[in-house]
Amino acid sequence: MTAPPPWVDDLFPFPTPPALSKLIDIAWEHAFTEEGLYDDGLLTTHYDFMFDLEAAPGAPDGWEPVHPEMRQNHVPHVPLFAIPELWQFGHLGTGTCVGWVVPAPELHGSDHPVALFGQEPGARSIGGDTRAGLEWMLSLGLRKGNLRDDDRTLIARLAAELGLHPAPEHGITPDGFDAVVPLELTVPAGWRHEPDVNGAGVGVLAPADAFTDRSYVYAGGWVDEILAHADRLLDAGFPATALLELTDAFHDDHDRFAHLHPLWARAYHDLGRPQLAARLETMLPMYQRLQR
Repeated sequence: MTAPPPWVDDLFPFPTPPALSKLIDIAWEHAFTEEGLYDDGLLTTHYDFMFDLEAAPGAPDGWEPVHPEMRQNHVPHVPLFAIPELWQFGHLGTGTCVGWVVPAPELHGSDHPVALFGQEPGARSIGGDTRAGLEWMLSLGLRKGNLRDDDRTLIARLAAELGLHPAPEHGITPDGFDAVVPLELTVPAGWRHEPDVNGAGVGVLAPADAFTDRSYVYAGGWVDEILAHADRLLDAGFPATALLELTDAFHDDHDRFAHLHPLWARAYHDLGRPQLAARLETMLPMYQRLQR
């Protein structure tokens, strides 16, 4: 069988961080059949002991895809309870996703913190970058009681090629509870990061002058009151504080999404984040269906 060419990095709207690229490189070797077909399902499930990859590269020239409809029909979505700043690269098959925290795409970061999200409002940080997040996930895989020998071999290969040191006790306290991994974002000069009200979400990272000078306190209340206050903040030129209030309101009650959506999209546009506004649009049909 002729060796396939390298895969084309078009999976995300930003370059795939090197650590995840290495996972795809290894899985890419196993995605081609003796019949000369490209089976992206073999690639996406190659690491199913920890997660299935969210997206796979397209078939290279000269190779027929087994499932052409999978890529044609794949629309990047925001998981239930998540917000657009959370970009999944894998899913655990339980409703939980693993992915990056990208609060300001316009900064064009080469890597991003990694978190789990999707089963409840907010996100759980598991690593400061992709390598750290994968070490956490590999350690989770080692804690599984039914781990196959092939999976252990694959974990050892990934650890060696990425310079990682996964261990069953990694990410666990001596008492057996999940260890807390703080979300650490790089804050450029002249910018601020304001956490969300309950500490479970991403907060907002933006230029300092996009926030009000006064300390922000989410007061809750009726949705009309929240929208009126967010509207005043946007009109006054403080889209970052408005965004913080709108996402806090969403985490407080996701049934409000359809009401929050227009001003939420405006806040993204005012901050120069059309990528996040586009992801927000993909969320609307899901929440409309939930309210029927």
